[in-house]
Amino acid sequence: MGIGYVIGCLLSILLWKLDRQSLFEFINIKLKKKIKNLYVLQSIYLCAIIFIFIGLIYIKNDQIYNAITAFMVIDISNTERKNLKHTEKKHFYDTISTISRALICGFIMPLFYITMLGNAAAIVFTIIYNLSFDEDYSIINLLFVIATIIPSIIGEIFLYIIYLFRNRNLKINFKGDYISNLWKIPLLNVDILAAYIESVNFYYHYNNNNKHYLKSYGEYSNNIDDVNIKDYLSISYSICFIVFAAFIVQEILKF
Repeated sequence: MGIGYVIGCLLSILLWKLDRQSLFEFINIKLKKKIKNLYVLQSIYLCAIIFIFIGLIYIKNDQIYNAITAFMVIDISNTERKNLKHTEKKHFYDTISTISRALICGFIMPLFYITMLGNAAAIVFTIIYNLSFDEDYSIINLLFVIATIIPSIIGEIFLYIIYLFRNRNLKINFKGDYISNLWKIPLLNVDILAAYIESVNFYYHYNNNNKHYLKSYGEYSNNIDDVNIKDYLSISYSICFIVFAAFIVQEILKF
């Protein structure tokens, strides 16, 4: 009936100080010191991920397993709350991206893959997500981009609806980059929508074909301060609540 997922989600929120990313980073740093070849290390990671997936798919989905899965894959509190202190202008753009990443990768993506492919897939994609913070892993980062395309679109739908109600305007100017971002940097489109909702500019540094340039999105009309961060954070939590409610309803309907 979904009670396991509810318990796991509550535990994840209550134990928000548990930094999963730091744990993955610690393990990754240790392994990189021992294994210098990045392709060999990526191959080891991918083999481990496949082994974990095969092992997990044979576990029966009881409520204990569901609770453990939800606790492992849902991670929205720590990354967002620890960035609330970064209210200076120079930190705003990093913080809004952190919230977007937490919304999509820490909540929508795991619930989407639990629904579509089961607990094992959600755990595997969470591992890929945490490993993707290391930009040296081209294969893992490619898998991460592919995995975030649909969850990002789901998040964008919610954000666009909020934008419509707030601004009463249908137009969002992605500077012609929406499709290319969708296939290369899906989370950037989420950041751009957030900027439009908060009526601020969002700057992104592109690095392509040995060319570096800065691109501005959004419409600047408000001062950038902690109010924008807290507002976007509250929007993020509201979306999470709606998504989780829909997830639990579909779990109930399975029975």
